[in-house]
Amino acid sequence: MALQHLDSAPKPEDFTPLQQHQEQTPSTFFGSKPVLYAQYSDLTLSLPSSKLQADPSIGKFAAEPDEGTEDALIKNVEIWVSSEDLILFQHTPTPTGISIPYPSIALHATMKWKSQVEALYMNVSLNDAENVNDEEDIQVLEITVLPPNFASPPSSASPDTACIKAIFSAMNTCADLHPDPDGSEAEEDEDETAPGATGWITAENMDEYLDEDGNFRGAVIGGEEELGPGAGTVRMREDGDAEEHVNGVYGVNGETKWQRTD
Repeated sequence: MALQHLDSAPKPEDFTPLQQHQEQTPSTFFGSKPVLYAQYSDLTLSLPSSKLQADPSIGKFAAEPDEGTEDALIKNVEIWVSSEDLILFQHTPTPTGISIPYPSIALHATMKWKSQVEALYMNVSLNDAENVNDEEDIQVLEITVLPPNFASPPSSASPDTACIKAIFSAMNTCADLHPDPDGSEAEEDEDETAPGATGWITAENMDEYLDEDGNFRGAVIGGEEELGPGAGTVRMREDGDAEEHVNGVYGVNGETKWQRTD
């Protein structure tokens, strides 16, 4: 589920507008157009200069150094937040872009870029998770989305940051549509209590509760089977109980609405 390179920009007709999606039931849930939750242009991406060649699709962006830092700036970027994926597209000097699947976005959050400008931070995995066996092999790219009309270094002018919160909110909604596929597997890996046995049974003591044929039995302690806590306990009747609650009703001496009959 790695990044995908795009050599042409998306078109509005490629998507279902959010308002239209909310106002009517789709004619089909299969093969329908993705829903467009947010679209903004004239954005700038900031990322470490050392990561520009980390992925072939990233290397196609036209970048310039951010003076006084070790970061690079990618300007003239348009963002498309759809129910299918996140698209970052640079229109000039050469049209190029990337499509990011939501499961590859490990983290996204709002932040203060250089402690002054409201921005969107993303932590993106460059690997296909299905082909990575060791977490140490995972390559991560940090991308900061900066609003239109920002200045580097920051100036007294206030850039239009309203879109940052809108993009963040849209990404929250779309990310929820693509839950982590490993979440259910983690639950299955938890220890479970074997059914039909006494006491708590885990992977560590399972052998104490199985016989040589694989059938459940009591735990063997000192060569003898021992039932679990509470097994074999007899509850004694309290005074006055002997003639009451027979077969679920009061006994013959109980003056109740329902009387026992022979």
